[in-house]
Amino acid sequence: MVTVKSSPERAFDYFADYHHVAEVLDGVSKWQPVGTNSRGVGARYNVELVAFGLPLKSVLRLNRWRRPAEIGWVSESGLIKQDGGFTFEKVKAGVRIELRIAYEPPASFVGAALARPLDRMVRERLKQAMERIRDRLEAQE
Repeated sequence: MVTVKSSPERAFDYFADYHHVAEVLDGVSKWQPVGTNSRGVGARYNVELVAFGLPLKSVLRLNRWRRPAEIGWVSESGLIKQDGGFTFEKVKAGVRIELRIAYEPPASFVGAALARPLDRMVRERLKQAMERIRDRLEAQE
């Protein structure tokens, strides 16, 4: 969670632009729309990120989109199932942006062995991404 000196609308619009993902989230090598729709419920993305030197590919679908309050997604395919989203809440200092993400590593031994280190790495990358987003939004004010 971060608080940004910005309006919820501006913050939402920043997150709604898929071009920003690779700029702020380490390890993302691909985040491209599937088809022509890149906004709103039903938009789908081919996503690839590298973790421990391994490319992890998936297709994510936006399943929540309420401007300026929420953007959410669920995985349709890929080794790691996930569900997540951002909420944008107006506060006195600007907007509070909260990220919620739940993911399920593969059930195999390899998946169980990688679960804890992967979780630490993902959480650190997401924390850094939220800080970068705050810095970029505030620099534009």
